[in-house]
Amino acid sequence: KILENEVFPKLIQKFGKNLKIWSAACSTGDEPYSLVMALSRHLPLANIKVIATDIDKQVIDTARMGLYNEKSIASVPDDLKKKYFTKVGNSYQISDEIKKRVEFKDLLKDPYPGGCNLIVCRNVVIYFTEEAKDEIYAKFYKALATGGVLFIGSTEQIMNYREIGFERDKSFFFEKA
Repeated sequence: KILENEVFPKLIQKFGKNLKIWSAACSTGDEPYSLVMALSRHLPLANIKVIATDIDKQVIDTARMGLYNEKSIASVPDDLKKKYFTKVGNSYQISDEIKKRVEFKDLLKDPYPGGCNLIVCRNVVIYFTEEAKDEIYAKFYKALATGGVLFIGSTEQIMNYREIGFERDKSFFFEKA
């Protein structure tokens, strides 16, 4: 809700209608597709581009298919479900118009994107050492445009966010100063 009601409008006001968004640990695609759908309430789909990365080729292949079970899409608002999903047997297929807005890449092989307005990396960094976390957050900082936002998971915290250069916007939102 915060992302949709506060962060997106603020980013659009600051950067315009062509936001560069990176879903850094996209897994099976739930997150990048959700970002596109939520952002579609603010912008035409043609203006939306999400870069989605992960280290696991199999989950990226699953994400590219965009086929989900009912439990996976249970929290998708009804209006977006009706608009962007088609029931296929016991599964739900996300529409090609949403799939086209997401570009999947390999997190380890491909370079980090630069000039991002929003980076979403939720509930992944908790599995890394403190040194690795510091390195990852510093790289995210470099990948953000000035004024861009990093959105982390509720299980995570950036202890040295000021040293990196971030300002805390809200609990899980950090802005590049």
